[in-house]
Amino acid sequence: AFGLAVFALCWADLRETNHSRSSSIDAQFRAYPELLSSGRFWSYALCLAFSAGAFFAFLAGAPLAAGTSFGLSPAALGLGMGSITAGFMFGSFLSGRFAGRVPLITMILAGRILACVGMLLGLTLYALQIDHIMALFGPCMLVGVSNGLTIPSANAGAISAHPRLTGSAAGLASAITVAGGATMASIASAVLTTENARYALFLVMLGSAVIALAAALAARHLDRAAQPDRPD
Repeated sequence: AFGLAVFALCWADLRETNHSRSSSIDAQFRAYPELLSSGRFWSYALCLAFSAGAFFAFLAGAPLAAGTSFGLSPAALGLGMGSITAGFMFGSFLSGRFAGRVPLITMILAGRILACVGMLLGLTLYALQIDHIMALFGPCMLVGVSNGLTIPSANAGAISAHPRLTGSAAGLASAITVAGGATMASIASAVLTTENARYALFLVMLGSAVIALAAALAARHLDRAAQPDRPD
């Protein structure tokens, strides 16, 4: 019901903002080679993909990790699974508060570093044999916060890489993001077992976070190369 209400509101009130639209769908697809040959676009798109990848790996692996380590009831598991989303909401709130005052790439890097720190914290707690439910979901909540900081800014970076092609860039970046999420979820499903579920989940999420951090660093380098006189 809520979805239908939002759809009706968008249909009635959400107007087109692109005043230089492609003449056809073929013209839109012909813009893709220019985007796909752009290092700046790829750096932001891969940052998006592997930031989301950590989240999808969590969705794929957390039920097994929580079930084998803590034997949670379905209701408790549902609440725990919501922790990363709560973190994302808080991170998105921070993004809104600091947007316009903090450079995009600074926000992205802060989020990516926080994600890596969260996963390293989770592995440390596991190594110390701290068997508390928050030793699993607490570090994952930090990944949610980090994605809330990263994803809005990385989206903005991807669509601004080629200002003439913002619509095509938005669609292509979204497709790449979904592909990254699906890839990391598949890896988590293939790697995790009942014996290694907890620490393997952290390792898969850490791997995704590290790739996203590397992409963010590449984006910063390419932005500086494109605009050497722009202050950080």
